[in-house]
Amino acid sequence: MALEPDASSSNGASGSSSSSKKSTSVDILLSSNSNSNINGIKSGGGVIPEEAETLEMDKENGVAEAADKSTMNNNDKRRVSMKSHGNGGWQNDHAAKVAAYANDLLPTTLTPTHYNIHLQPDIDTGEVVGSVTISATVNAQTQDIVLHAANSLHIKRVTVRLLDTDTIDALVGCISDGITYDARLEMASIRLPTALQANTSVSIAIAYSCRLGDSMNGLYRCKYRNREGETAFMLATQFQAKFARMVFPCWDEPAAKARFKLSLTVPESHTALSNMPVIATELLDGGRLKKVQFAQTPPMSTYLVAIVSGELGYIEGVSQGGPLIAAGDCCSKRQAVRCRVYTAAADIDKVRFSLETAVRVLEELAETFGSGYPLPKLDLVAVPELEAGGMENWGLVLFRTVRLFITEQTSLWIRQKAVYVIAHELSHQWFGNLVTMAWWDDLWLSEGFATWMGIHVSDQLYPEWRRWDHFAIEDRQAALSADSLRSSHPIQVPISGSADIDQVFDSITYYKGCALIRMLGAHLGVSAFMAGVRRYLAAHAYGTATTADLWQALQRASGEDVAALMHSWTTRAGYPVVSVDADFVAGQLKLRQSRYLHSGPPTSVEDSVVWWVPLGLLVSNSSKNSSSKSGNDIDNTDGYSRAAMRQRCECVNIPHSVRWVKLNHANAGLFRVSYSEAALRRLALEMERGGGELQTPDVVGILNDLVALVVSGYARTSSLLGMLGSFARAAGDSYVVWQIIGAFLESLHQTWAARAPPFVRKCIVNLTRALFAPKAAALGWAHRAEEGPLIARLRSIAIPRAGWAGDAAVVAEACRLFDELYARNDDCCESPPFHHDFTAAVLEIAVRSGPSENHARVREMYENSQRWRLSEDQRMAALGAMACAPAADLKIATLEYAMSDRVLPQDLNIVIGFMVSPAGAAIAGDESIASTKLVLWRWFTANYQRIVARLGENSALLGHLVGAVVSGFATCEMADCVEAWFADKRTAAFDRMLPQSLEFVRVRAAWYDRDASDVARWLGADGAASDYSSSDGNQRQQQQT
Repeated sequence: MALEPDASSSNGASGSSSSSKKSTSVDILLSSNSNSNINGIKSGGGVIPEEAETLEMDKENGVAEAADKSTMNNNDKRRVSMKSHGNGGWQNDHAAKVAAYANDLLPTTLTPTHYNIHLQPDIDTGEVVGSVTISATVNAQTQDIVLHAANSLHIKRVTVRLLDTDTIDALVGCISDGITYDARLEMASIRLPTALQANTSVSIAIAYSCRLGDSMNGLYRCKYRNREGETAFMLATQFQAKFARMVFPCWDEPAAKARFKLSLTVPESHTALSNMPVIATELLDGGRLKKVQFAQTPPMSTYLVAIVSGELGYIEGVSQGGPLIAAGDCCSKRQAVRCRVYTAAADIDKVRFSLETAVRVLEELAETFGSGYPLPKLDLVAVPELEAGGMENWGLVLFRTVRLFITEQTSLWIRQKAVYVIAHELSHQWFGNLVTMAWWDDLWLSEGFATWMGIHVSDQLYPEWRRWDHFAIEDRQAALSADSLRSSHPIQVPISGSADIDQVFDSITYYKGCALIRMLGAHLGVSAFMAGVRRYLAAHAYGTATTADLWQALQRASGEDVAALMHSWTTRAGYPVVSVDADFVAGQLKLRQSRYLHSGPPTSVEDSVVWWVPLGLLVSNSSKNSSSKSGNDIDNTDGYSRAAMRQRCECVNIPHSVRWVKLNHANAGLFRVSYSEAALRRLALEMERGGGELQTPDVVGILNDLVALVVSGYARTSSLLGMLGSFARAAGDSYVVWQIIGAFLESLHQTWAARAPPFVRKCIVNLTRALFAPKAAALGWAHRAEEGPLIARLRSIAIPRAGWAGDAAVVAEACRLFDELYARNDDCCESPPFHHDFTAAVLEIAVRSGPSENHARVREMYENSQRWRLSEDQRMAALGAMACAPAADLKIATLEYAMSDRVLPQDLNIVIGFMVSPAGAAIAGDESIASTKLVLWRWFTANYQRIVARLGENSALLGHLVGAVVSGFATCEMADCVEAWFADKRTAAFDRMLPQSLEFVRVRAAWYDRDASDVARWLGADGAASDYSSSDGNQRQQQQT
């Protein structure tokens, strides 16, 4: 699942009390006939068709025999010690029984091997009539069948048969009070008249009903516009992490892998999709309905089961990404895999790029992993309402529309994001689906690796995009930022209960996991690393695995003790900052590592870990071949050392002729570097010299670390302000460096906005304008054919920041271009008046700095995007731009609009994200940022119950929204106010997010307290300075540097 924190730009538990639903009768049959049919049952106005025969686990669909063996061993990897219970070992109260199980896991007395599921959803009423027959192996004697069933699922009838026995069919008894429920754990316990014996097999047939979900979980409705422009509905599923139990009773745990055979009864006009191809279709009810049957899946986890139904169209391609087949004595080729992209018929022309990308990505992954995609088809579906950016269901991958709707008008960044998300989700088809984490505490195995693979494949397909450079400034920084909090967690995070599962889908799991894989891969070498990955996939195919299993495979491939190297990185929160005291005369580096915390130096208890740190030591080229190699001496063959720290303090010898040293070459390691004043001064001189020895990734590393050290108090803010000129000159046309500079100045302004004198705030804005206005002017608004793709990215960074800082030329041109765009009509066939990468900037500036009617105009463009031929990402930019209106009443109106039916629930976070960003400020430099956040907070608290009802109390979207609303504050008083307000609220969906956000607020407050005078002195804004204009700002910057 691709992380989609909308609120940054563009989950929880059920009730804690145990309750019982109305008990229903249970028919218990002991049968020797595994092919016996169960009579249909009428219930609630729907008809449960006769349940299909229970099938033995065969080898259909070409699934390897290893799949069956892996499935039988999955329970051994569940992280829980279970007790066996005899006939009298259960209490009547089911809540008391399941409370004995650690981590809220089901007992291992039974193992499911096969599900046969039929669903008949009613889109109009929201009712779903269902039946499931589960084949299971009995591992230990038990009189109870305990499985997952959500509180919204109502079991009506249960029929149990013994399989593989000579016993004659016999009705053992009818129990009127045989099913009990635990609402908190979402478990149902079926009490049997007699105990099931170990080493037998049973068939459990369950007739039930449930409802379509209302918060993008389970099986739910989502609306879209059909070709006629009318509102229509489709059905989609989101079962990760624990929502399959909302749709069918099951063992809803990743290790409980089984085969699935599904069938659906849907309207005849619908296209029905599932993980496997359709094998039969039957018309029902005079042709009004149809029953669609799908082929059986290979063994897989419940969270990967998927269903889509709606009036959809598709385009199709073929990928040579399947298993290898013999093609002669000296060569071989791969089987063809049918690839389709489904969407509403009206949008079919928007998904061609996505289909081409999926075909290429699947082929790249098959070669990289050394094994072909194992299913006969791959479908991608554009879903209008989806909680995440994408969901990796095996063979039926779902995406938000913005991730698949890629046209000529789509911005480069959204195009890059689309390629990444497709590669991320398709890599899951191997790493996550074929081999699945045994329990959610190893989620990072799936998501961290898929993140790494998504960037790796993007880099292979489009090397000109330099995707790893962007990872260094965005995803890696998100991980470092979150992991620098005292409220952080290890990537192998303990899961104490189901309430914790959804909250570990965060930047630490995804991006720290990715960064650690990248660090380890750089150390081992790509060849050895991928050899270990292939070994891991082959050893655990169709089964489950743990972090230890991956380390073992990598160790065998590389010969290194990977588990020892990585133990602290995965089991402990945090990461180190390496302090560098360089004695260039003596030719020695004195290094010391300690835990880095945003809030300042750690306590002795917090600083107890000593990490293995691959130093990535880079020195000036003039030092080559001037020193011998020993121990931690540098490898002078390329000026780059593979030395590593394994102790808290170490020394490294360097040649006396070295001009400068740089640690963490190419940002491959996951640590900060704090240079001594002398070492940092030499790096600044090298950047000024511009000799090309320090490449962009290394400049990015120096700047990123210095920003973090300033915020946490390891360095003064004035030291960074004094070096901004050096970084700007070293950046040249590198957008990644400029993006860090812009983000730092925005953060400085946001932090100072609430308390600094107006003149100081004005000086910060003037400094921003002094840096970005000349760059925007030099780049211009016209995209030239000879320019590379990254110049377009730089232009889209420089122009909006110059506009935010009030550059008159940029504001005037943006408003002119907006007027020209708005004046276009349906019949206009001319090219847009500006390059599509500038759309968001133009809309934001026009709403913030133009006439008030621009707010209504942008809303019109959002609602009628076809008239202006806006791509999906441009339409979302129009929605976000509405939040940039300067007037408080328009901000409130925008928030209310985002709560209406005209905006999808998931897109409320886009509006919130824009409103708390600098783009949402009314007039740059005054109190608007602080006041905007107060306006938002008051609206949020007054409408909290409406927001919860719209997003869902357990939705991850709610957690992202809370984080966005809270983390923008910068005073301890507001942190205390927020904490007090949430004290009596249910915060299960964000009880990790909220403490982290509040910690960020207090970190900002401490930054201001510590450096307010320092910044004022540097800016010359201590009460006597003259205006800091663009022209003298450049001069002052150079003087300070």
